[in-house]
Amino acid sequence: MTAGSKVQDSKQEYQYSQPFVTPSGHEFSFYDTPENERLIIKHTSGSHIEFKADGSIFIKAAKDLHTHSSVNSSGSEVTKGADNTTQRSDTDYTWEVGGRLRIKCSELDFEIGSTGRIIAGTDLVTSANNVITKGTESISLEGTKSIYMDTKELRERVVARQSEQGTATSQQTPGGVNVMKVHGNAIIQNDDPNGGITIASAGYLNLVCGKERIDLIGRYIPTPSAEGLATFTQKVYANKGLLDRSLIPGDYYFQSDAGATKVYSMLLPGSTVNKTDGLHERVVLGNETHTITVGNDTRTVLLGNQTETVSVGNQTLLVGAGNRTRLVGLNETVTIAGIQKVTAAKIYLN
Repeated sequence: MTAGSKVQDSKQEYQYSQPFVTPSGHEFSFYDTPENERLIIKHTSGSHIEFKADGSIFIKAAKDLHTHSSVNSSGSEVTKGADNTTQRSDTDYTWEVGGRLRIKCSELDFEIGSTGRIIAGTDLVTSANNVITKGTESISLEGTKSIYMDTKELRERVVARQSEQGTATSQQTPGGVNVMKVHGNAIIQNDDPNGGITIASAGYLNLVCGKERIDLIGRYIPTPSAEGLATFTQKVYANKGLLDRSLIPGDYYFQSDAGATKVYSMLLPGSTVNKTDGLHERVVLGNETHTITVGNDTRTVLLGNQTETVSVGNQTLLVGAGNRTRLVGLNETVTIAGIQKVTAAKIYLN
């Protein structure tokens, strides 16, 4: 026979069946076949409740199914009463909804013992006043095409951070673009005196500054703009650190495999510190030494004066191999308080 659940059942015996059917089609039937007991409560519309021999219950609604519990309970609000309705399943439980599933409640809690999944065929929208996502171990955010964030303020607190752009995929070659646009001020700050910030590029590196630039080495201050003395200011201070390689803190070293060209005063003579000199160099303590291993030392002053002053210390110019040429268009004045000594294989005076 066919039970109310529409599940084929050929193990029922007629003598154990006790059906009761009203003239309109309502059914209340007992089936007492040993080891296949069954109870069916069926409405004339086809909706029914069926109790199986193993304790299973089948509920079928020909149209809508509505449940309403705790109508007279004092626990109508979350903070009042202790009455509640519990639905428990000790095995797998599946909801299949052909239309839209809508849950409306005062509070909603999900407690998942192992793995939890939410799979949406198209869009998944989460809207709340505050959204908090916590991961005891890790949180993975993956977007196959793109990830978009739009907020008024973004704050991060990270112990260690690694960012990788342009990673090669199975269909692409390595390479990508990382663009950061800021309207206002941007600060990269490291408060660890023994830490560091490194900008490394295997290719090209461009630093572009539309206004003034200040480089401070050996001094950490919150307002570096106060140290500015020109459009480009670079200062090296003596401040010994734990990881320093310099033997004399505050020194400066430059080296190049090819020559160096410096052009000064293209538009205006003088600077903020010295209003007249196109190039002004001052050695406060120590000697000034120029060494040319191979080549010539040529200095040409087309218009203007060349002034060299050594207050304390010596000035040494050594040309190891080659010639030194000095061309003066007008007058040259040499004032020596002590002794001038000139040694040469030949001396020509005109």
